[in-house]
Formats: sequence, structure tokens, C-alpha cells
Amino acid sequence: MMQLVQDWYIAREVDRDESLTQTLMEWFSHRPALRDVTVFVLDGVATLRGSVASNRDRALAIELAWDAGADDIQDDLKLTRPLAA
Repeated sequence: MMQLVQDWYIAREVDRDESLTQTLMEWFSHRPALRDVTVFVLDGVATLRGSVASNRDRALAIELAWDAGADDIQDDLKLTRPLAA
């Protein structure tokens, strides 16, 4: 579904998948635990790729994708626990 968005008084079409991708990448960039996560959205399905340090971080990434409006989520995240010092 396309929607019209006013960008500095110039109307342009914005693809829903593109908008969802941009929103999630911005949200993830503000959370240090999710900075290694990338998002690809196609037909409302958000694919999450990259690595997270805990299942809690994985759950946060998935929750944010739902909150942003994804119709479904493909979790391709890898769990990488930090090495003990």
C-alpha cells in the first residue's frame, strides 16, 4: 500500500515497506544492543539479520518490529554471547 507524505510541502509517494525499514533502522540505531541488527522488509514481513548478545535483545528487536507495524517477522538473528574477561 502506498501513502502520500508531505516532505517540505512536496507530496511524494512512500512505500510502506521502505517506511517500516527506515523506522526500524532508526529505532535500532538508538539502542546499543541492536546496532548490529539490520532489517529488510518485503510485503510487510520484516526480516531481522545480524547478531545480538542475549535472548532479551532478540525479544526487544522482535517487539520493536511488531510495534512498528510489521505484518510478520522472520528472525534470522544470531546469538553471540560476549566472552568473559
